[in-house]
Amino acid sequence: MIVIPAIDLMGGRVVRLRKGDFETQTVYSADPAEVAEGFRRAGARRLHVVDLDGARAGKPVNGAAVRALCGVELEVEVGGGLRSLADLETVFALGVHAAVVGTAAVSRLELVREACRRFPGRVHAAIDAKGGEVAVQGWEQGSGLAAVEVAKRVRDAGVTLIEYTDVARDGMFTGVDAAGAAALQRDAGVPVVASGGVASLDDVRACLAAGLAGVIIGKALYEKRLELADALRLTGEVA
Repeated sequence: MIVIPAIDLMGGRVVRLRKGDFETQTVYSADPAEVAEGFRRAGARRLHVVDLDGARAGKPVNGAAVRALCGVELEVEVGGGLRSLADLETVFALGVHAAVVGTAAVSRLELVREACRRFPGRVHAAIDAKGGEVAVQGWEQGSGLAAVEVAKRVRDAGVTLIEYTDVARDGMFTGVDAAGAAALQRDAGVPVVASGGVASLDDVRACLAAGLAGVIIGKALYEKRLELADALRLTGEVA
C-alpha cells in the first residue's frame, strides 16, 4: 500500500477545505513546491494534487504551480477540471505522471475511454461521494449515480486506479472510510485509494488492514496530527 500526501491548490497556494466547501479554505503555504520537497525528503514517492480552481472552472487553472511541483522528484498526479482530451494533454505537458478525472468519469465516459487508450495506465478516476451519491463539478452537484456504478463504468473504460473520497469526512478528522473504499474495490474489481477524514496513524493502519491500494493524506499532515515519515514506515515504504 502506498501513502500519498496531498496538495490542494487555489490561486497558486496550498489550501485545504472542509467537506469540499470552497468558502472554508485555510491557506497553509504560498510555495507548493517547497511543501512537496518536504514530502519528498520524508520519503514520499507520489504526490496527489487537486486544482480546486480548475474543478470549479472546468479546465486546468493552476498550471504554473503544477509545473513547479513536477520539478520535485515525485510522481505527480493531478486532478481538477480535466474534462477534455486537450485538458489532459495540457497537464501531461506540464510533466505530471497521471491525470485524475472526476466529473468526466460521470458525464464524459467516451472521453475517459479515449484518454485511457491514448495514455495507458496514466488515467485515474476520482469518485467523490456524498451519502453514497457521486458528487461532480467540484463537489458542488450530485450526479444521481452510486459510487460502485461509476467505478464499474470507468473500469470498463480502462481506468487502472480509483481514488475514493467520502466528501462528508474530508478535512474533518472523523476517520477515513476504509470499509467503504474496500467494498468499492471488491465490488468494482479495481484498485482503490482511500481519501478524506484521515486523522491519525490508525487510519493508515485501517487502510492497510483493508487491503487497499493506498491512502491519501492531506490536512492531517498540515495540522501535525501525524508525521508522513511515520505513515511511510508503517506501510514499509521507508525503513
